[in-house]
Amino acid sequence: MLGVRMASNPKKYLGLPIMVGRKKTWAFANFVDRFRKRVEGWSLCYLSIGGNEIFIKSVLQAIPLYVMQCFLMLKSLCQKLEGVMNKFWWTNNKTSKGIHWSRWEPLCKPKDASEMVFKNLVLFNKALLAKRVWRILTQPKCLLAKVLKACYHPYSDILSANIGSYPSFTWHSICSDRELIVKGMLWRVGNGTCINIWNDHWFPGRENNRVSVQRIMPNWTTVNQLINYETNTWNDELIHNIFEADTTTRISSIPILEGRSKDLMVWKYEGSGEYTVKSGYRVLFSEHIQNTSDTSPDGEDYTEFYKSLWTLHIPTKVKIHIWRMFNNFLPHFCNLARRTLSVETVCPLCKKDPEDADHLMWSCELLQYVWTSLNIKVPSFEVLISCKTRFANTFSAAEEQQRQIMALSLWGLGYQRNKLIHEGVKFSLQEFLGFIKGYGQDLILNHENFCPSFRSMANEIWKPPDAGIIKLNFDAAFQSDVRIAITAVLARNSEGEIVGAGTYLFKDVVDAFVAKARACERALLLARAMGFRRLIVEGDSLTVIKSIKKRQEDKFVLRPITHHINILEAGFDEVSYLFVPRLVNGAPHTLALEGRRRQAFRSWVDGVPDSVQTLAMKDRLSWNQRYQGKGTVWLILGFWKCAAVLAWAVFFLLLVLNQSVHKS
Repeated sequence: MLGVRMASNPKKYLGLPIMVGRKKTWAFANFVDRFRKRVEGWSLCYLSIGGNEIFIKSVLQAIPLYVMQCFLMLKSLCQKLEGVMNKFWWTNNKTSKGIHWSRWEPLCKPKDASEMVFKNLVLFNKALLAKRVWRILTQPKCLLAKVLKACYHPYSDILSANIGSYPSFTWHSICSDRELIVKGMLWRVGNGTCINIWNDHWFPGRENNRVSVQRIMPNWTTVNQLINYETNTWNDELIHNIFEADTTTRISSIPILEGRSKDLMVWKYEGSGEYTVKSGYRVLFSEHIQNTSDTSPDGEDYTEFYKSLWTLHIPTKVKIHIWRMFNNFLPHFCNLARRTLSVETVCPLCKKDPEDADHLMWSCELLQYVWTSLNIKVPSFEVLISCKTRFANTFSAAEEQQRQIMALSLWGLGYQRNKLIHEGVKFSLQEFLGFIKGYGQDLILNHENFCPSFRSMANEIWKPPDAGIIKLNFDAAFQSDVRIAITAVLARNSEGEIVGAGTYLFKDVVDAFVAKARACERALLLARAMGFRRLIVEGDSLTVIKSIKKRQEDKFVLRPITHHINILEAGFDEVSYLFVPRLVNGAPHTLALEGRRRQAFRSWVDGVPDSVQTLAMKDRLSWNQRYQGKGTVWLILGFWKCAAVLAWAVFFLLLVLNQSVHKS
């Protein structure tokens, strides 16, 4: 009727095979060839090594994305794709074979752990399929969930369903990674009617998120039996009778939403509560690293070095050069001699010692002279410490500008070394030093021009509120090892004087964001207790401030706390929330540290610690100085403006008088 022609024997739909039988390798045989042709089809001879990194991450790793969302690809197929990308990474151009200095897997580590953050396709495939499982679990009325439920698990949910005897490849792929969802799944308590106390994952702070004590109540008991709905709190007496002390404390720390909202299933590894492929891949890769016990060859921890390198504001090609040098992935003479590709081993720059990675990044006399000329401070080390560790410690401890100069000098010497070997071009040391200095200054100016917000934030100071308004600054000191948070609130009036303060202890806190949200909640409770009506609430956590302003139901871990904050707002005439940098929020942060040091958890009207009083006084003086300075500037500008207006008036008056004299 519609005139649509039916395909006679369709084998593929949207590039994917319609049927995948036992010969899975045959079904995806042409996929690797298409992937390889896509690499060869690009004009890549003009890309720098930084451009190659972007090309792999943005183009090559995105090609198999659609296939991996639908099917569990064979491990051998993923390894072939990784081999194509690895060959492209280590090959200088399309024709040369190149030297593969490393396998693909070490290149997939997080950047703070060492490497280039390329994707492990096997783990990435599992993280993508887990997204399907999460969607079916949280959206049971979607078409995909209905079809699969009718076919494979009509009487159970997807987590407990059997694969079956003759499953389709789609169903087999979806069921292959349900363990990841089970590991990260957590119920957020609402009314508690959907959560089984003993069998469901609802208890934070344990590896499997389940209560593991002797079962006094029946197996079918739900969490709502533990809630006192009259006070909207936990039934502490019942909980103490059933659970041990540690478990009781953890349960009591779980916030309960007012209004008997429904229970929500959340993903505990993401603050938003929703599963993301990024967080799932992170969980899988961390488990993979633990199982393989992959550490650095010398047993050292270079996390701080890699953080200081990858966050540096220099071109990507310079960072990658330092990374290759640090991991001995450069074709220096010793590496080439080890592969029987070179006979010469002496450094072409200093012409004294063998050229290896340690020599290039630390012990070369020419490099040491360059660093001395550029005022790079090199500390002294013990003889037994390796050159790699010396360089890592020196680089990570240096200031950003010093790190920029060190990285640029190493990259520049490597460039000049290659020019000397391959083209016979010698370089002037004085011109080289001038080039490094000028390049470093240009980088600093470019960063300041493109990132003016950092300068403006650094110049911000605490500002007192208008008359009749109280400003409350909140902060928290979070101890992750013992899961304890000390929150602090500081209330000041329009004169900058402290009119109230408080420190409060919270146990079994999940993370720093929850601690900050609790601090904001305590700020409103303190204001209500002291009778303040118009408020400005300031904090240095942008996540918490945004969550409070959102005012929408979501799965965010802070939602029970921010929901209570929104309810507390109704008791005030005016409440506004502002984000401020950490430097502006120093007084409440110091108060939280003082509360932790003194173990004093209380509210103050007078008697605030002297260190906090001193910081509050500095905030007030800084504002007064800036305000008076602005007042002086405006006074001078006003004077000159009046003088200019007066001068123009006199000029026109003389002009009119002159014309009248001529007419007479």
